[in-house]
Amino acid sequence: MDNGKDPLWFRLGISALLMGLFLEWLMPLQPLDVLSVSREWFGVMYVFTGALLLLGAFCLRLPLLGPLYLFCTLAFWAVVIDRSGEPFDPVSSLSLLRQDVELLASTGSFGALSQDARMLVLMIGWALLVYSVQSLALLRSSVLLFAGATLLYLFCLETLLSLSVYGDIIKTSALVLLLQGMVHLSRLRESGPVFRIPKPEYGRWGLSLAAVVLFVVGVSWLAGSLAQPKAAAAFSLQQAADRLANWVKTGYGTGEAAAVTGYNLSGEEEEMGLPLQQSSRVYFTAQTPFPTYWRGETFSEYNGRKWSEVQSDVKTGYAPGTLPEQTDKLAPEQRTITQKITFEQPLRQSFPLFGGGRVAEIVDMQLSPDGAALPAAIERNVDAGTVKVMLDGGQPQIEGYTVKVAVPDPNPERLKQESGADPLHVRERYLQLPGELPQRVKDLAAEITKGAGNRYDRVYAVLNYLKEHESYSLDTKVPPAGKDFVDDFLFATHAGYCNHFSTAMAVLLRSEGIPARYVKGFAPGKQEAGKSGTYLITEGDAHAWVEVYFPESGWIPFDPTPGIALTGGSTKPASSFHAAAAGGDFLKNVAAYALEGFRLTLQLVLEHKLVFAIGTVLAGAFALAILGLLPWLGLLPLWLQLYVTRRHFPGRNELLKSANPVWQALTRRFGAAPAGCTAREYIRSLPVEKEEIRKMLYDFAADWEMIAYDEGPMERSRCIAFLRRCFRISKKVA
Repeated sequence: MDNGKDPLWFRLGISALLMGLFLEWLMPLQPLDVLSVSREWFGVMYVFTGALLLLGAFCLRLPLLGPLYLFCTLAFWAVVIDRSGEPFDPVSSLSLLRQDVELLASTGSFGALSQDARMLVLMIGWALLVYSVQSLALLRSSVLLFAGATLLYLFCLETLLSLSVYGDIIKTSALVLLLQGMVHLSRLRESGPVFRIPKPEYGRWGLSLAAVVLFVVGVSWLAGSLAQPKAAAAFSLQQAADRLANWVKTGYGTGEAAAVTGYNLSGEEEEMGLPLQQSSRVYFTAQTPFPTYWRGETFSEYNGRKWSEVQSDVKTGYAPGTLPEQTDKLAPEQRTITQKITFEQPLRQSFPLFGGGRVAEIVDMQLSPDGAALPAAIERNVDAGTVKVMLDGGQPQIEGYTVKVAVPDPNPERLKQESGADPLHVRERYLQLPGELPQRVKDLAAEITKGAGNRYDRVYAVLNYLKEHESYSLDTKVPPAGKDFVDDFLFATHAGYCNHFSTAMAVLLRSEGIPARYVKGFAPGKQEAGKSGTYLITEGDAHAWVEVYFPESGWIPFDPTPGIALTGGSTKPASSFHAAAAGGDFLKNVAAYALEGFRLTLQLVLEHKLVFAIGTVLAGAFALAILGLLPWLGLLPLWLQLYVTRRHFPGRNELLKSANPVWQALTRRFGAAPAGCTAREYIRSLPVEKEEIRKMLYDFAADWEMIAYDEGPMERSRCIAFLRRCFRISKKVA
């Protein structure tokens, strides 16, 4: 950096405000745990940023400032390594860096670098960013680019991650206003000798500016606090990416909102029927003797739009340990197995224990490395056989757990022989139906089960009816207001996914006096390649099914979803094109698909003709604008020299190069200068009628000759005026 003319305390003030903007980039990330670094890393980065800004405020020459920046970066890098738990050894660290450089040169992959090397690259990049931003502010009086990027970054956190950054936006706006006011004073000082600013004026300017900004920000804060939004729930980066992809796929917000497959841990059940977008993110890895469904929660109350659970038989306790109430309710036919769950991302909020049956024992809980090994609070739903781990902000994250579960035995022959009355508490809780349930749903249930002799046959009659008469689809809609979800599915849309099929089966069975409940969890997932007994369960495996009560065996699971997405698959063939082409008449099928594609395209255009018309007009206007700007593209280097890349006092060669577009434009318009003609003689011979342009040309020629013949340096203000004059003449003559 070249030495500036503003007082040192003024440059320190600008640097302090820049420090505030840099903090707004780091501080919102600290509670999210989105970086694979410790929390101490953020504290080191705060001090590191402040040290860099302090060095830069002295505006030292780059040959002196560069080594200082490098030393500072290496010193804080050593602190980061030391705080990570390993004592810093300069010799071993340099040896490791040398190996990383050789590895990078041979493989070309940054992923092969060690963690220490990646941290050093990150800190060097951060130091370059700090230097660039501070240089723009102190040397070129420009802060709007970084300020705009900071505000855009905060808005992205608000939109994509649902973080409450209202206060951060207010603080950033205040910092931007203060910075813009301070660099404006520097810009006035750079304009020329007429704007020499006495040092006391800096103080008066700063105090006045601070008072105005505090008033504006205070009013904005007061107005916003009257309508402060409620705190948002925790949200992962992957969910943010899924939300963004869903926004694009649904026509940029013009269609009905869609949900993303996954397990809802918020505790608030939404209305069913939203269209779904499949997510392939791995949610947890499971070790189990054989594949099972992963039941999480059961629901007993259906109100016509969604399910809920009555918390009447919930007991509290701590894990790990045996759950006596759960083991007491096990049927003799049930077998107990051990299953181990490892989450892809540690959980920070309350969640149900997923298992292949009723949870009989919690063997252990795997906590995050920095968490204390404390017992985890749990809530046990004794009747449902489910367990929920209760977490709050002060508890460690859960990385996984091991449980013993009782897996039901759905033996058809045994279930067909079962008889007897259902217990009173089962009938009261699991035969509930909304009073507004349409009669035609109950009539359909009676029609489906007519002729079935035992409970098992009646259950399978309903299951087979749903699989044969309804179709599987993720492209669904929430039923109209006031309409029952099951009635809409069975008699209107005839298409849905697991929520539709399972709810319909539970309601149809309850209509026939058969206790049933809605279960939410995950399908078995996909076996990991080369690892027997290990399964990968993704968010796309999130599933719902039904459990039916049998007097002797208890609750038995049934899945009515056709072609159940055990691995997140679909009932449709992988490629209907290949299925059709396999018949032999390949060209006919190609023509049919091409004709269908054209028809769908034409239909899309007609349905959105206004959008396509506006798009066509805008595209045409953009093309015309590009054609109109072609003659001015040659002026781009001059514009960059004047407004973007100019950092230092313009030199003789830079000024002469800036004049080339003027001579080229004059030659194209009026012809080349005769041999032996001076610049002033050539300019005076031009047939220019407008007095304004003629005067600019005379001033240009005088300055050009002074620069070309090296008659002495011009003042900074005159050089800038010469650059602007070159740009204006080139535009007008071209």
